[in-house]
Amino acid sequence: MKKWFIYNKKADFKAVAAAHHIDQVTARILRNREINSDAQIEQYLHGSLEELHSPLLLPDAIRCMNHLNRAIQEDRHIRIVGDYDVDGVCATYILYTGLQRLGAQVDYVLPDRIRDGYGINVHIIDQAKADGVSVILTCDNGISAIEEMKHARDLGLTVLITDHHDIRQRDDEDYGCESRDILPPASAVVDAKREDSRYPYTEICGAVVAWKIITLLYQNRGLPQDAYLDFLEFAAIATVCDVVELQDENRIIVKFGLQQIRQTTNPGLRALLDVQGLLEKEHITSYHIGYIIGPCINAGGRLRSAEIALSLFTTTDPSEALAKAVKLKELNDVRKDMTIEATKEAYAQVEQQYMSDPVLVIYLPKLHESLAGIVAGRLREKYYRPAFVVTDAEDGEDGTLMAKGSGRSIDAYPMSERLAEVAELLTKFGGHPLAAGFSLPRDNIDRFRTALNARCGLQLDQLVDKLWIDVPMPVSYVTEELIHEFDRLEPYGKGNEKPCFAEKNLRILEARVLGKGRNVVRLQLLSLQGTSISGILFTDGDAFMRNKGTKSLIDVVYYPEVNEYNGFKSLQIVIEDYQLRA
Repeated sequence: MKKWFIYNKKADFKAVAAAHHIDQVTARILRNREINSDAQIEQYLHGSLEELHSPLLLPDAIRCMNHLNRAIQEDRHIRIVGDYDVDGVCATYILYTGLQRLGAQVDYVLPDRIRDGYGINVHIIDQAKADGVSVILTCDNGISAIEEMKHARDLGLTVLITDHHDIRQRDDEDYGCESRDILPPASAVVDAKREDSRYPYTEICGAVVAWKIITLLYQNRGLPQDAYLDFLEFAAIATVCDVVELQDENRIIVKFGLQQIRQTTNPGLRALLDVQGLLEKEHITSYHIGYIIGPCINAGGRLRSAEIALSLFTTTDPSEALAKAVKLKELNDVRKDMTIEATKEAYAQVEQQYMSDPVLVIYLPKLHESLAGIVAGRLREKYYRPAFVVTDAEDGEDGTLMAKGSGRSIDAYPMSERLAEVAELLTKFGGHPLAAGFSLPRDNIDRFRTALNARCGLQLDQLVDKLWIDVPMPVSYVTEELIHEFDRLEPYGKGNEKPCFAEKNLRILEARVLGKGRNVVRLQLLSLQGTSISGILFTDGDAFMRNKGTKSLIDVVYYPEVNEYNGFKSLQIVIEDYQLRA
């Protein structure tokens, strides 16, 4: 069960509402999102593409542009090295198509998730040299490839890095140089997180970095704005799917990118929207991208090859695009079935063996290793604990039986730091506070589980999922006009979460279970003020009815919406969480 908390941030909400012609509830939501100054509020409500930050402010952006311009002029072979996730696919598409349109001799390579792992490696570099490549251009990777870049330099290759990941820094205080950053020896290193960066906002994804480079190249040649805005939809898709903060320019990119997606002229993206039934939608949201389109793009890289998705976006043949889109949907459907079965098995292991463990380590030997992170995420959501899922991997060169794992964490458990504490049990590891990956001998799995739990330091109150309520707003306050005002707060996502409201002691007048899977509950509710409103709850309907029993009151955390059915409009609330009362 989630624990409910109410934001208690202070401001003169009446004055803010009057100054910006919004409801006081909306003013409270903005304050809860740390949108405080008049300038921030105006950008949030009315931000335009003209407010995007200049690519000139990215470190080494001009140097990267000059190298690319020279390579195009001299007809030198450029190879893009991307990544197999949505951000990597979109970044590669932007660079590849953007450079092609400038007449570049350019191709691309996307690493194989299992064979190559993440990012550029020596094999990819050697193959580039053998193929007569002169310039390697990375996207969504490369910032940590120190040894690989030395190898490329020794081979005489020019390497240009565009990335957005964190940069390793020197640990010693007396480092004796201008920057603590440990940068790879490349001809240009474009990353907004560099210590010497002048870029105003660092939390952009790899595809946005790639788009900024193409924007700079096009502006340098005096091409019209439409030429580089044509890539905006792919920058938006990557921003949503890479789960970066939807703040500052990210919010502008996604807001206008979503509008552009609906009218996209890209045959591949249009076909993917079509097979998912989204072309008929009047309004495509970040939810549609993050939970429908993104997983399809990812499915190729998880089960086959990420180049399926990339070739979908680069094709100009509508019939070929449709066939590839159908293939990606089929792969994603297979991925979903595999995930459901693996998740059931993982839940069973937890319930039978590990319910007392604050850190979950689940061993699923037959699981496809690309799905381990997804299953770990499901475990974290259900039990609100750090979760690692381990699966069998290829044997080591010395015959050691090996395993690979992925983890997903909670705020109180910095996963990458905790892995470092048990490094002696691992052969390789890396990641971030909330997600990490690792390899280890299979014989070490039980020791790994024991060591993590012994060192975790988690208290019981840290293992409670927190649900933050923006405003305790009675349903009697909800109007269609207010709901339409909330539309101005979209797109929603990390850093700009969908607002949550709450009301206590609603009387349950009627409760019905709906849906083929009996996973929808339709409620008719009556407030203490005498307002009757419909509520919809997505949950195990039969379990809800059993828990309800004779209870007639319910406290709800909700979001209001307008329900349209057979031409009629009515107000309803979508219930995020609830507590039943006698």
